[in-house]
Amino acid sequence: MLHHPNWALLATSFAAFLLSACASVSNAPIVSAKTSLPEACDSLVPAATGGPLTPSDSDVAVFRWLGNANYEIAYKGRIYLLDTYFDRKARSRPLGFEAKDVKRADLILVGHAHFDHISDVGIVSQQTGAPVVGSALTIAAAQKLGMPPAQGVTMVDGQQIQRAGLTVDAALARHSTIQPGLIEAYANVYKVEVRADTELEAAVTRAVMDKGSNAPAIIDQGTMAWGLTLDNGFKVVVFSSAGTITEGDRRLARLYQNADVAIVAYQPHAVASRQVEETFPLIELFQPKLFLPAHHDASFGVWLDLGLEPLFEKLRTELPNTAFLAPLYRSPICVATRGDQRGQVIHYRN
Repeated sequence: MLHHPNWALLATSFAAFLLSACASVSNAPIVSAKTSLPEACDSLVPAATGGPLTPSDSDVAVFRWLGNANYEIAYKGRIYLLDTYFDRKARSRPLGFEAKDVKRADLILVGHAHFDHISDVGIVSQQTGAPVVGSALTIAAAQKLGMPPAQGVTMVDGQQIQRAGLTVDAALARHSTIQPGLIEAYANVYKVEVRADTELEAAVTRAVMDKGSNAPAIIDQGTMAWGLTLDNGFKVVVFSSAGTITEGDRRLARLYQNADVAIVAYQPHAVASRQVEETFPLIELFQPKLFLPAHHDASFGVWLDLGLEPLFEKLRTELPNTAFLAPLYRSPICVATRGDQRGQVIHYRN
C-alpha cells in the first residue's frame, strides 16, 4: 500500500478535483450534496399515487417519467401531471401502478387527445379533482371519457393562465406524421419476433385504443405545447409530439429560450437517423439546460422501443450546454430550481 504523510489531504484534494471535473461536463447530470434533498428523491413511488411530496420550503423539483409521454412534476407540495395514459395496452411493460392508484394532483395538462395520452383522464380527474388543461378537442374528448365538465380548462395558442401555483403558456404545436406503411412494417416485426395476442389480450388492447379521439384535426388543431413557469421563474417546456415547428412553437421559444428543462416526445422511427432529424430541431429551438425524453418506449404490436443514444450523441456534439438523462419508470429526477445549480440534476435514483 502507498503511504504518504499527507495522504488525507491528498485524498480530499483529489475528490475535489473529480467533482470539479464532473461539473465541467455539461452533458453529464451532476449529483451533489450542496442542495438539501427531499424524501421524494429517494422514493420510487410517484407523489400522485401516495409517495412523498416535496416540502413547501424546498427548491427541488422532482420529475418522474411514468411511461409514454406521461410525466409527474412535484414541487413545493404540489403535483402536476403531464398526460394520463396509465392502464396501457396488453403486454406493455408494467409501470408499477394503475390509474385507480392516481389520487393526488393539482393540475393535469394533456398534450392531445390520442388514446395514449388521454385514456385515463376520466378516472384520474374524478379521483384527484384537478383541473384538466388542453385544447378544445382535448377537453371535448376528456368529457366523453368521464372528466367532470367543470374541471375542463380550454386553452388556445398564445394564451396564458395561472393555476395551482403555476403559470401555463400554451402554443399550438403540430402532431408528428409518419410515412405510409410504417405501422404495418412494425406489426410484421412483432409477428416475426413474438407470438400473437390471445383473445383476451386483443380485447384489452382494443378497449384501451377505443379511448380518446382519432380526429384528423388533432394533427394541426388539437396538439398543444406547454410552457410552465414555477413560482421562482424556473421554466419547463413540454411537447407531447414532435411535429414540424410551428409559429406557436417559435413564439413559445421567445418566452422560454434556454428553458431549464425541456421534455420532448420521440416519434416512432426505429431508424435512428430518421428519428434524430425529427426530434432534434425542437430541442435546438429551445436550447434547454436539461433534456428529458418521452414517448420512446414500446407500444406493443405497433411501436418498438427506440434508442436514445444517437440523439444524445448529437446533443453532446451540437448542444454541449444541454444535459440529458434517460430515466426509468418512476425514478425520481431531482432538479435544482434556483441558485448556481439551477437546471442541474442533483440526484437521480435508478
